[in-house]
Amino acid sequence: MSHMARFVAQRRVMPALTVLVPALALFGQPRAAHADLGSLGHLTVGMALSAGFQTDSRTCQVAGSNRNAPGTGCALLAAGIDGSFLWRGRLGVALGLSSVAGQSSVPQASEPGSEAPPAFPDRVSVALALDVRPLAFFVTDGDRSYQARLLHGLRLGLGPSFELVRTALDSSIGAGSRQGSMASALIGMHTLIDGEIPLLSQSANALSLRMSVRLLYVPQIALNDGSVLSAPFTPGDSDQPQGYGLRTQLLFGLVYYL
Repeated sequence: MSHMARFVAQRRVMPALTVLVPALALFGQPRAAHADLGSLGHLTVGMALSAGFQTDSRTCQVAGSNRNAPGTGCALLAAGIDGSFLWRGRLGVALGLSSVAGQSSVPQASEPGSEAPPAFPDRVSVALALDVRPLAFFVTDGDRSYQARLLHGLRLGLGPSFELVRTALDSSIGAGSRQGSMASALIGMHTLIDGEIPLLSQSANALSLRMSVRLLYVPQIALNDGSVLSAPFTPGDSDQPQGYGLRTQLLFGLVYYL
């Protein structure tokens, strides 16, 4: 190749390298955490996995051992996953799937010689909630501190839920059919109160420990001719809705922000 040809080729390549090299350097730099942004621009996505228990005033045993929370009664195993989709990490929606293992717990009589209370059913919940991070509104743009991530971790949520309560022989779908009202047997409401402790906060993709209190305002369901109850209550006519009751869950888990 002649000297003139090499000179022309260099003049064509150099402008492209002038633009490309700084762009690659910027792309390769580690991104710092943004409490109000995350790593996907204005969208913050959080994926969480949690486990804990749901309290019930009836006492119980599992595999011959007591499983009762102090001062409350049976501690039914609960677990779930959920995803949060937030605008600038502050306001958005959360979609969650959770379950409670009730049939593995055997109710116990409160006093020796007395009759044991009705048994526990399993529960599956699908909740869609408004997800609000109230303290994140006080985080200034560009604040990449640990404190900013900590403020971002307070979550308040509220929204409707689909509730399936079941045993091997009956379910809340069957109860709704008997009552002539599926909504009164399947639709509830979830309230979420969460706090997060950041474990990794030096990058946009961060991991936090989450502690959560869930309040479930859900239908009271009698299954298997009244021998199984979703909550301690006195059932009425089986062809009538049984009203609503409050269930409390305490969960611990991890949340990862994309």
